[in-house]
Amino acid sequence: MKKKAIFIFIIIILWILLIFYFSSRNPLYSSQQSSFVTKILRKIDQIIDFSDTTLFKKVEILIKKLWFKTQYVPAEMLVRKTAHFGLYFILGFISFFGFHLLIKNIFSILLAITFPNLIAVLDEYTQQYYNRGSSLNDVIIDLSGITFGVAFAVIVYYTFKLIRKIFKKKGNSENLQN
Repeated sequence: MKKKAIFIFIIIILWILLIFYFSSRNPLYSSQQSSFVTKILRKIDQIIDFSDTTLFKKVEILIKKLWFKTQYVPAEMLVRKTAHFGLYFILGFISFFGFHLLIKNIFSILLAITFPNLIAVLDEYTQQYYNRGSSLNDVIIDLSGITFGVAFAVIVYYTFKLIRKIFKKKGNSENLQN
C-alpha cells in the first residue's frame, strides 16, 4: 500500500514538473508548438475527415462557448486550451488514485480536486516570470480538466471494484457447488 502511494506520488510530481516545464517555455516557442500540433491535426483531419461530422461541430461550438464565450476562436487557441484541459485531466486522474490510497473516503476526492487546482493557480502565477500572461480563464479550464479527470478516475475505480466483487461472488458460488 505505501509503495503504491509513493509510486503514484512520484508520478504526480513528475507530471507537475512536466506542466511547469511547458509553462516555462517562452511565448514564441509555445506558439510554435501549438501551430505544429494544429497542422498535424489538420493533416489527420484531411485523412479521416472528423471535423465535418455533426457531433464534432456541436462539441467544438460548445467548448468554444464555454471556454471563450464565443464560437469564433482560432483553431490554435482551441488546441492550446485543450492542452490545458488534457494536462490537468491526467493530473486529476492520478491525484485521485494517490489520495485514495491514503484516505479512503470523500476527502480523497476533495483533495484530488483541490491539490491540482492549487498547482494550476501556481502555474498561472509563475507564467508571468516567463513573459507569459496569467489567466483566470486558464485556471477555470484547468479546473474543468481536473474535475473530469477525477470523475473519470472515480468511475474507473468503482467499476473495477464492482467487477471484482461480482467475480468474487461468482467464484465463491462455484466453490460452494463443488
